[in-house]
Amino acid sequence: MPDVLAIVSKAVFEKEAAGLGPGQVWPIDRYRSENKHLAQLASGGRLLLVTVRPPKEALWLVAVLESPVMTGKEWCAKPNRVPITDVTALRKRIRFASGKGIEAAPGALGMSLQTPRALTPSAAERLLAKAQRSLRPKGPINVTKHEPDSPLPCLCGHCLPGCSDRAAAGGMSFVRASSEAAGRRLYYWMPEELSPVADAVNRSVRGALAARMAARR
Repeated sequence: MPDVLAIVSKAVFEKEAAGLGPGQVWPIDRYRSENKHLAQLASGGRLLLVTVRPPKEALWLVAVLESPVMTGKEWCAKPNRVPITDVTALRKRIRFASGKGIEAAPGALGMSLQTPRALTPSAAERLLAKAQRSLRPKGPINVTKHEPDSPLPCLCGHCLPGCSDRAAAGGMSFVRASSEAAGRRLYYWMPEELSPVADAVNRSVRGALAARMAARR
């Protein structure tokens, strides 16, 4: 399945992702384009969206749409969870399936990326790896387990940036909470009705987390 690189115009990015920058997640879930070169995504794959930022033509990876589906005049997928990442340093290492790299005269980088093109697997992985490194926590490590089948949004390190602080399931409302122990942080959904005793819940979860980390030593 192909990984296709496509550009988001400066105007669209500044309107729809106003105020967002590297390290933040733009939860976009669609790419409006009928470009025929995107048709190769019909069999699956990922759509890697980039934009060019002034004043020195920085190249930012702004979103990744997993297995997008053409709906009308746009490609739709689950909301993006990949943080905006400055990938300028990788520009010379980006290669397309055609074997060519990015070829652009000064001031014409954005124009050179107008046509969506399939990336080589190694180029796609370099871009994604760069984005993943920007997710590494500077504080406590998120040890929350990935739970793709839970009725509530997953709170693991990969999914957390795109999550709201509130959710609902089974007719109940939940608020996002976390407890920290031994340099580790566990995120969980707490029923909103327990908010008056949130401190007690936190102490209980923190104690369980501390015991679990101690047992691993």
